[in-house]
Amino acid sequence: MGAAVACCVTFAILVGAAGARAETFVTDRSGVLQALTVDGDYVPVRLALQVPTKGWGTFRSLQDARDLQRNVGPAGRVWTGSIEIAPGAVYRVEQSFRDPDVGNGLRAAFRVTADGQADVEGVYVFISIPLREFRGGKVALTGADGAKEARFPVDKPEEPRFLIGDASGLRADEPSGNVHLVMSLSRSVPITVQDAREWNGTQYDVLVPVHLGPVPAGETVELTVSLTLTGTSDHSPAALTVEPGSDLGRLDGFGGNYCFGIESPVTDYTLSHLKVAWARTEMTLGEWEPENDNDSPDEVNWDYLKQQDAPGTNLRREFELARRIQDKGIPYCISVWHLPQWLYEGGGRSQGDSGRPLRAGAWPELVECVCSYLQYAKERYGVEPGLFSFNEANIGVYLLLTPEEHRQCIKMLGARCEQLGLKTKMLLGDVHAPRGTTDWVRPAAADPDAMKYVGALAFHSWGGASPDEYRAWGDLARELKLPLLVAELGVDAAAWRTSAYDSYQYMMREAAMYQELLLYARVQGTMQWEFTSDYSIVAEHDGTLEPTPRFDLVRHFCNLTPLPGTLLATTSDNPRVLITAVAGEQAALAVHIVNSGPSRPATVAGLSSLQGRLRRVLTSPEAGFVDAGLVEVTVGRVGLDLPAQSVTTLTTVPSAD
Repeated sequence: MGAAVACCVTFAILVGAAGARAETFVTDRSGVLQALTVDGDYVPVRLALQVPTKGWGTFRSLQDARDLQRNVGPAGRVWTGSIEIAPGAVYRVEQSFRDPDVGNGLRAAFRVTADGQADVEGVYVFISIPLREFRGGKVALTGADGAKEARFPVDKPEEPRFLIGDASGLRADEPSGNVHLVMSLSRSVPITVQDAREWNGTQYDVLVPVHLGPVPAGETVELTVSLTLTGTSDHSPAALTVEPGSDLGRLDGFGGNYCFGIESPVTDYTLSHLKVAWARTEMTLGEWEPENDNDSPDEVNWDYLKQQDAPGTNLRREFELARRIQDKGIPYCISVWHLPQWLYEGGGRSQGDSGRPLRAGAWPELVECVCSYLQYAKERYGVEPGLFSFNEANIGVYLLLTPEEHRQCIKMLGARCEQLGLKTKMLLGDVHAPRGTTDWVRPAAADPDAMKYVGALAFHSWGGASPDEYRAWGDLARELKLPLLVAELGVDAAAWRTSAYDSYQYMMREAAMYQELLLYARVQGTMQWEFTSDYSIVAEHDGTLEPTPRFDLVRHFCNLTPLPGTLLATTSDNPRVLITAVAGEQAALAVHIVNSGPSRPATVAGLSSLQGRLRRVLTSPEAGFVDAGLVEVTVGRVGLDLPAQSVTTLTTVPSAD
């Protein structure tokens, strides 16, 4: 993960402590529609204002606005801001979203005024229709001249732009015929419907111009777009089973990252209110050794380094936080994002530049820098992280390493830590995503001289993966006989730009990811991004803290799962309902059920070893982490009604609140 931002409450957030509310449409903080709802189900239809520069090379939007304001009033949710297109050319935008006049969806009004002349393709509204739901369905442009129809391509077409015409409306139908999306415009415009797989997308895009070409200086352009979603969802029951005698591996538990924004009160809140089973902290080498301490990597200038650890510094907070984490008995790893500028090839560029290699011949100095930090942390603060890594080095966030360099790095750092009597082992991988990244760790994994210094295998879950891609990591971990960790558990690595993570819908995507990581990768531990004010799971209101639905989700896994635990085999006959189960000591059990669709009944079988009743804890759009009472286990089975978009835990473990 790269940059960090502070979290604040937005229109889309559903606050768990105060009671969540059902959403008809979901937006992020910069005014991008994330989803519409129909019959208790989320459909990830997106809508966003975009200003493509000439040649379609770059796009400007409200995400780039320098003075973005958000308000709620008679016009609904309103965003205003100024987008600098080019020096001296600014587009002032006013955008409002409100419920439609009829039906379920939204009515979006856009007003753009040009201050200065900019060379752009135009001002567009992009509407993204999800491939998964609509592939193979029908789409039609509608208007005074009748309808022009096409099919949403099942496979990626040779020509991505498969439907073009002047229209004042559009209708999209799921192939099942159950769900229909209707768009209507305040006037007829030339519309293009295209398959975004051409640009590595997972959707069909509808390009609706508010204005074609540059908006003349001083002029205003406007358009109103209404979206209506109708239909019925699949409420079919789910048959779920737990195999109590099975053993899919050890589970050490769930935790989070404590890397950016550690000075926030959210840091203390999560450490105090969650059973954190794993943690990850940042090693800020740029603050530890901002300039080379001396000309010899074999001699440490301790006087120079120690003076960096001054009261009030982030470095001091970092050491003290590590001590608090260790004192609580939480195993943790430490990772490097930024190197001191003097260690990079090319020297003093922007700290945010990614993909930068190490300066030629600088490995001995980097080893000294890392190991002196670890040695000082042990001697001064009594802390030793169990694992060390360079964050996402496979793509260079912010040190770029080849697979061979990763192998050599493990050997050099591992040997030096061992020589110094440090218990810290190396983390194999720590790659940016689970898809197609196992090959990057293979050279190190095949080298016994490197592997003797490795303590665990890790990946980041950004963007998710298919079951087979997750299984590839689990299979590799078992092959190497190493614990498998998710060092950054997260859905969308770009969500910090808009705080899309504030919505209940984002929480449900995270809930499904927790389940998938257990079901397919069989991970031993996870660290969510983050348990601080960055991607925060706790909202800050004028100095007060309030848990969000994402905090409620984390409580299900952190506080209700018996640890250390054994992951049990489970099955579900409904793809929208995922079930995992963890057995602990003395017949302790937690069964986590995520229903990512509409409401439905469910049965859970395979509980014959239990006597009596299980406690049920529920998070839904109506309320978060609610004690929903006891459920009877009858002949090894329980029956449940699963609310739409809900997380249920059946447990023998008392609440840790």
